[in-house]
Amino acid sequence: MTPAGDRTKAAVTRDGAGPLWQQVAASIHARILAGEYGPGAQLPPDRQIAADYGTSRMTVRQALAALEKKGAIRIEHGNGTFVSEDPMPYAIGRRVRFDENLRSAELSPERRLLRWRLAEAAPDIAAALALPRQAPVIEMTIGAFADARPIAIGVHACCATRFAGFAEAFEQDRSFSRALRRYGVEDYLRKTTEITARMPTAEEAKVLRQARTVPVLAYTALDIDLAGVPISYFVGCFAAERVKIVVDLPAGA
Repeated sequence: MTPAGDRTKAAVTRDGAGPLWQQVAASIHARILAGEYGPGAQLPPDRQIAADYGTSRMTVRQALAALEKKGAIRIEHGNGTFVSEDPMPYAIGRRVRFDENLRSAELSPERRLLRWRLAEAAPDIAAALALPRQAPVIEMTIGAFADARPIAIGVHACCATRFAGFAEAFEQDRSFSRALRRYGVEDYLRKTTEITARMPTAEEAKVLRQARTVPVLAYTALDIDLAGVPISYFVGCFAAERVKIVVDLPAGA
């Protein structure tokens, strides 16, 4: 065993204070606070941690689950376990621009079109977009990423008549702003944003790579063109531990 392994194992004993999983959790947390694992650092696999501490993988998983609940780490299923970081600021105001928000935080933005479909507008979507009931809309399910980390997933809905082929345009341009220019929309504004907290759905947890017991910041948002006509309606959620919403009020508001 490595010297580091000797030190960690020495910190956990079966006659120590508290159950083994609590001792392992306390030891890992102490190492995080000491800077051995910095913000965003990936922890070793649970089998390696179990070997270092001389415990079972089940004990380690219980310890990691406790640390995740405390907010010290995040477990991205299928990707690994990471030390928690300060949430990235995401500005919401009259102008909301995904790429600009992330680049201002020195992060690389990416949005992926997960799927899309033509559908009849549900009553809430039709009302938001000022469309007749059951009017055709394009619904695009999109994942948002910062430095390849998932931070949001949502459904973008727009009028299928005014924006025919918008899914293909977005996939080519990878930008709402650039795709909208194809339809003569040179600029647009955010009219409303509503945010609440809830638990994620199974799909949201999978895309965000988080446990279903960790809450998300759910939102609905409506964008309008400069003439005040609705152009898109969003329903989605942010990973609450990775995003800090900043309300950007205009001067004199």
